[in-house]
Amino acid sequence: MTFHIITLFPESFDSYTASSIIGRALCDGKIKIKFYNPRDFTKDKHRRVDQKPYGGGPGMVLEPLSVIKAVEAALKSTKFETNS
Repeated sequence: MTFHIITLFPESFDSYTASSIIGRALCDGKIKIKFYNPRDFTKDKHRRVDQKPYGGGPGMVLEPLSVIKAVEAALKSTKFETNS
């Protein structure tokens, strides 16, 4: 079984994948985990995935294009087929 995880911070999963039940399952080859970082699907040199909200205000908003490309890459690497 393969888990596909889209995250900006794949290194934050290291403690889970190195120990616990998940770590044992990975070592035994019972599961696989593939990470997709939306930053890898950007074209600008800073690998930006967010922008300030339109109209101002606090926080940042994720740009959808890099997330969509990460989802497409995850779907492409699965054996999932659609009826289209």
